[in-house]
Amino acid sequence: MKKEFSGTCPKDLQEPGLNEDQFCFSDDGFRLGLCDGASESYNSQLWAKIISEKFAADPNFGSKWIIDALSIYIAAHDFPNMSWSQQSSYERGSFSTLLGIDFDPVHRVVDILAIGDCSALLVDEGRFIKAWPITDPERFKDHPTLLSTLAQHNAFIVETEFCEKTFKNIHLKDYVDPRLYCMTDALGEWALRHALASTDGLERLSSLTTEQELCELVTEERSAKRMRVDDSTLIILSF
Repeated sequence: MKKEFSGTCPKDLQEPGLNEDQFCFSDDGFRLGLCDGASESYNSQLWAKIISEKFAADPNFGSKWIIDALSIYIAAHDFPNMSWSQQSSYERGSFSTLLGIDFDPVHRVVDILAIGDCSALLVDEGRFIKAWPITDPERFKDHPTLLSTLAQHNAFIVETEFCEKTFKNIHLKDYVDPRLYCMTDALGEWALRHALASTDGLERLSSLTTEQELCELVTEERSAKRMRVDDSTLIILSF
């Protein structure tokens, strides 16, 4: 798996340090965790960072996986010495999406885990093939499923239909030159609309060479009201 492009554009260009999108590659380059922390929650940037790094290190997602990630999050906070307002915010929880990419180079299969509204668009020889988990741009208006630092909000991961709704396999032998465009929600919605309309959105993304170029594209589309204002991250993978 090769990273053809990676870049992120904060919702506030004057405050890049507040960007709540986080991503991490495994040391062997076969896994990627991409997360979008929810702005309305406490320290979601840290929670997104923990989840993305956790997936890159361990793709075996499940109840224990979440418990282990939560332990890391708790250990990062000195609750007794936090102000009362920080404690109150902390107790309301942190929330994040997760898009996990796990590549098996032997069988040439990509396993995708998608919780929330980060998107993966499969493109082959420049032609859009399919998207996961959202296939209709209007669905980006729905409130996404989120992983939480409050255990009761993660009960969905033991539901009967969780795996069917969350996991996707892509067999690369079926394609000539597959690329996976991994994006957080605002950019993902924009890209999916272009892909379904057969306009030049994916071509513009594929031509990017620097993070600055990504920010210029995002800023232009925001100004034209064609893209929502939000942290926007793009990672393009080839195999």
